[in-house]
Amino acid sequence: MGFLDTLLGRSSTRRAPSSANVAKQRLVEVLVQDHVKITPEVMDAIRNDILKILSKHLDVDAEQLQINLTRTERGDNFTANVPVRRGAGSRR
Repeated sequence: MGFLDTLLGRSSTRRAPSSANVAKQRLVEVLVQDHVKITPEVMDAIRNDILKILSKHLDVDAEQLQINLTRTERGDNFTANVPVRRGAGSRR
């Protein structure tokens, strides 16, 4: 069935999001940030604080840190995706 699913566009593998979907998601994030009243400066400060705190204990990849504000039916969500380099242990 795998071949047929792929042929019909029902593949179970993740596909890269289209540029339209990426642009739409970015617009939603900007609108949520505006609604929550978080300025770009505050977002940068939050990013720096997250990196400062986590870097004390983990070897984080600062270049790949992603912070998002999203709106759901239940409210606004703040999420941070913080990649940790392999073999990272305590940094004390």
